[in-house]
Amino acid sequence: MRRAAWVAGASLMAVGVVGAEPVAVVPATPKPTLDGILVEWGAPERIGLVPGGERVGVRGAFTGPADHEADLYLMWDADYVYIAAAVVDDTVDAQQIPPDKSEWRGPSGERKDAMFYYDHLKIFLRGPEQPLGHTIWLSPADGTPHLWGGMQRQKPTELVPVKAGGALRDQLYTFEVGIPWRWLGFYPQPDMVLDALFLLPDSDLPNEELRDKVRQSNKWIWWQGKVQLKGQPPGLRLLPPKQQVIAEIAEKTREITVPKVAVREERAKEKEPEQQDSVAVEKSPVAQREIPAQAVSGDSGPSRSQEAVQTESVPTIRSRLNRSLLAKRHPAPNWVRALNDDAEVSRGQVDSLYYRLTHSLARLTADRINARTDGIVMDIAEYAGTWRAQAQHFLQKLLTKTLADLEQGQLQSQIANASAEVGVDGDKATRLVQSLCREALKIYTEGKVASSETLIDKARRRAKLSEEQAQDLLAVLASSITR
Repeated sequence: MRRAAWVAGASLMAVGVVGAEPVAVVPATPKPTLDGILVEWGAPERIGLVPGGERVGVRGAFTGPADHEADLYLMWDADYVYIAAAVVDDTVDAQQIPPDKSEWRGPSGERKDAMFYYDHLKIFLRGPEQPLGHTIWLSPADGTPHLWGGMQRQKPTELVPVKAGGALRDQLYTFEVGIPWRWLGFYPQPDMVLDALFLLPDSDLPNEELRDKVRQSNKWIWWQGKVQLKGQPPGLRLLPPKQQVIAEIAEKTREITVPKVAVREERAKEKEPEQQDSVAVEKSPVAQREIPAQAVSGDSGPSRSQEAVQTESVPTIRSRLNRSLLAKRHPAPNWVRALNDDAEVSRGQVDSLYYRLTHSLARLTADRINARTDGIVMDIAEYAGTWRAQAQHFLQKLLTKTLADLEQGQLQSQIANASAEVGVDGDKATRLVQSLCREALKIYTEGKVASSETLIDKARRRAKLSEEQAQDLLAVLASSITR
């Protein structure tokens, strides 16, 4: 472990408050819009990060509330734990630092964590009976914060399935973060207690080089303790108590009948004495499906397939089965499948990406829901079990193909039918779709974020359509794709 990380970790552990009451985490009703505007956060219990506060640790010298003051809030539902932070800071010193640049090395061999020399929010969560937790680092931003993280002892990455939004104003910045339970590796239950740590470095040297910052003093403040899930959000699946699960497993184990193993005498006689314990198992069709080929090889250690079976989670297995069923019932068109140039994305995942995208667009347009472009990416990525970057690449390929087809007139009949249904001029309808696809492709290519309402408004103005005409047309088009 790096020296700086070890010292910081030892300092944080030293302030743990033994026996302190956990902070209550209330259900999120309704779900917060992760845009950095904290209008939905009136009910949660406040966690204050000020020097001298309960379970608060400090490194360095803070001069008062105007220098740095922060409040944090937590909520949860069946899918996410939500965290919001509002930070008053007299000097905002924000910098996007990728994980591979997070360690600074000095000329004399000294090492420092670069994250502690710029304003950031660090979130750490660990579930009950979990040996390792997950960490997220976020940089202040007006829009989508730069973030990265991962499980302890694993290489951090920017490809984490975490949703986040932020706002940045003069001497104030906020975060709204949604962390999926699936990524944390456990399913939430009422009264479940989690270990938590929230840390905020406060840098007041925005124009200084990192090497100069290291020579001067730095400071940070953190809260460490336990948080407890309260209430029962809609859609939560209650799990049986641990003791009941153990009893059921024991009962099922007693019901298992072990079949006799057939030994071929001829082969047994040919074996050396020390090898005669090896047996030839007659495989049934079920056994052939359930036992990987490597599992019956002569290797003494566990095979890679065995390790995959042992470590694969139930949600992962269920997701794979869902994709298999989806491919049979709702396969993506061949031209959509042909767009996939990522060897790590399976055909079933392409089907899932396309299915989720088309049905989400149909719902958004029918109900006139204002969605964020990054939220759409996160939604289809989570549904298909892909990385966010893979889902975004798929969207870019799909938009590029759609624009090419529009240029060649291949979608004219579909647009003409939709425009006739809502009473809109066909040329204006085509112009609306082209403008919307171009703007969306630009957003995804440049890595920016926009709302669907903004994109539609810009496109319909270029097409010279009213808001009502544009919304009706897009609803019909989106609905026709899912039929």
